[in-house]
Amino acid sequence: MVRQTDDDGRSSRHDIGSVFSCLSAAGHRRIIRRVYQQAPEPVPRGDLTAALAAWRTGKPPDEVTAEERERAAIALHHQHLPKLTDAGLLKTGEDAVTLADHPAYRDEGIVEALNEAAGSSAALDSLFGALADDRRRAVLDALSHQFGPIHVETLARELVADDREQPESDVPSDAVERTLVELQHATLPQLSEADLIEYDTGADTAAYSGHPALRVPWMHSVLGPAFRTSLTGESEPDGIGEVQGRQDVVSFGQSLFDRVDEEMFCMFTDTGLLEAGCLTRVRDASRRGVDVYLGTPNPTVREYVQEHAPEVVLWEPGTNWLNLPLAEGRVGRLLLADREAVMLGTLLEQDGDDVSEEQAIVGEGEDDTLVTMVRQLVGPHLEEIDENTEDVEARLPL
Repeated sequence: MVRQTDDDGRSSRHDIGSVFSCLSAAGHRRIIRRVYQQAPEPVPRGDLTAALAAWRTGKPPDEVTAEERERAAIALHHQHLPKLTDAGLLKTGEDAVTLADHPAYRDEGIVEALNEAAGSSAALDSLFGALADDRRRAVLDALSHQFGPIHVETLARELVADDREQPESDVPSDAVERTLVELQHATLPQLSEADLIEYDTGADTAAYSGHPALRVPWMHSVLGPAFRTSLTGESEPDGIGEVQGRQDVVSFGQSLFDRVDEEMFCMFTDTGLLEAGCLTRVRDASRRGVDVYLGTPNPTVREYVQEHAPEVVLWEPGTNWLNLPLAEGRVGRLLLADREAVMLGTLLEQDGDDVSEEQAIVGEGEDDTLVTMVRQLVGPHLEEIDENTEDVEARLPL
């Protein structure tokens, strides 16, 4: 589905691709950052030229030659500003440049990337270059929902089925073959070069690797502020929202890991609920200093976490660990981020592949009803886990 631009941060696939294309060049990011830091005041073109020349040459501004400054002025006028204004990120006047009112500036991940706090310049170039294409974004999203490497033909069939909104068994073989060739010769090598996936050409398999700066909404061609409403259909993200379908439930849960700052309490009652994208975000959250409490009965997941994120506190949930009045199904996953955002997922009937369908309710805000209820239920258990942090393998019968 193509999403139209609005003030809440929604963007069409074409528009968001233009934004990522701009962010894939370090010079563009430098210019945007300079204007962003001075907003709402305009930045004289001369100041931007001087800063660009110093960055390009690696010299202090007072050591830049007139010729170097002239080359920077030409690049600013003919290369940088036309692309940044066409993408709607900057506005230009005769003598100055100002920040445009673009929803990208309300996306925390993009603001962090402008400050290059999320990684090296070259790594961000590769990340946003890969995200500039909507097919590559779709492939990343599909792989993040897998449990490990999958065969490329399986991936091709899934993508075609999604594009056509058909069951995989009904998609024509010629369409799958065209997509398979595209994946093998273009999309997967490009994503592999950006270190976002692992592509084994010999086995013809692909697996999600991720990147600490990669945000879940971007893979859905949506900017951060609009992500919840794009999944729940709410006009405003207020109160309790409902997310339907396993893929959207997984994506929203992964997005909470992107946003968490201090503490993440999460629980998965089924052995098949932690996909590759979830595991990498558990690892990345732990590495940036978030206190992660992970409950799972899956020994493979526990081994992965112990190896890649030993700081995570592991515990094993009991059979009926949380007593909630659910209308149908049973609790499958719970995430409580910074005690301010909640997703409570329930497992419904299994589909033909023996995979349970899912739905979830979500709430955000310290005073939200769902957040308050889950915080009161989970709080005592968190205190109990804290008392056992020296035993990372704490097994608590919740």
